Amino acid sequence: MTKYTQCFKQQVLDIYLQHGKNRSLIRRYFQLSPTTLNRWIAKFNHNRINGLAVLGKK
Repeated sequence: MTKYTQCFKQQVLDIYLQHGKNRSLIRRYFQLSPTTLNRWIAKFNHNRINGLAVLGKK
């Protein structure tokens, strides 16, 4: 499983939120799966920036 940094996630979401780009274009540009981007958006909407934190292995 690929781990993305919190900084990278924030950059992707900044483009999505501030520039009004649609999810499909963002996913293709950053080579992300639909599930990954949708999960990041949901976590951000629920917990803001803290939702994007990279968690360690259990």
